[in-house]
Amino acid sequence: MSIATTAGIAAAVFALTIAVKPLDAQQRAAVRVPASVLERYVGEYVYPDGNTFRVGRTGDTLFQDLPGRRHVYTPISETLFMLGPVFTAEFVIDQAGGATQILSDGVGIEYRLRRKGSPPAPRAASPASAAAAVRVPRSVLERYVGVYEFIPGQMKRTDLRIVIRLEGDTLIRDGLGSNAVLTPISETLFKVGNTSFLVEFVVDEAGVTQVLGSGGQQMLARLTKR
Repeated sequence: MSIATTAGIAAAVFALTIAVKPLDAQQRAAVRVPASVLERYVGEYVYPDGNTFRVGRTGDTLFQDLPGRRHVYTPISETLFMLGPVFTAEFVIDQAGGATQILSDGVGIEYRLRRKGSPPAPRAASPASAAAAVRVPRSVLERYVGVYEFIPGQMKRTDLRIVIRLEGDTLIRDGLGSNAVLTPISETLFKVGNTSFLVEFVVDEAGVTQVLGSGGQQMLARLTKR
């Protein structure tokens, strides 16, 4: 990967972060992450071509420094952060104590950036562990169960459905040709299987809306039948 390629990646990522206005449904209450946890992620992260950028911390705020620019990481959990309205950044600390930053738009773009000086990751370790599971009361999970239909105007097909079902205390998402476990990050935000997709359930006066994907790649589906 050349310097031009690295610059192109950074430019593409941050062009999206300023060009895409997040949907109101994506707004969340801020999560406070202890400074001691944030400090674990501080350091220089390396692109495959050897170019680097720095992740720093000031108080309870984690930020990314690029030449002439600084971007704040907004925490969703202790390991998962929003970087602008589109991209998520997940910090994975492996068994050897090394850190990897997984930068993703939740759909088709994913970069894995190793922290400079980190020891090689153990072979048995997964390169991208899911965010630590949060226990959500069954009474809350039951609110999300049912059949969802995509809101018209988002795609040409109108016959696609998503079914959310509950097995014990675990939500399962069926639809679009596959099924996946939804791992809770909070009471409303879930990670889809082992992917970088995020699903958020928004409850308002009109009912329940499922927000699929991340940032500018969002798709909305409305609960129509329980």
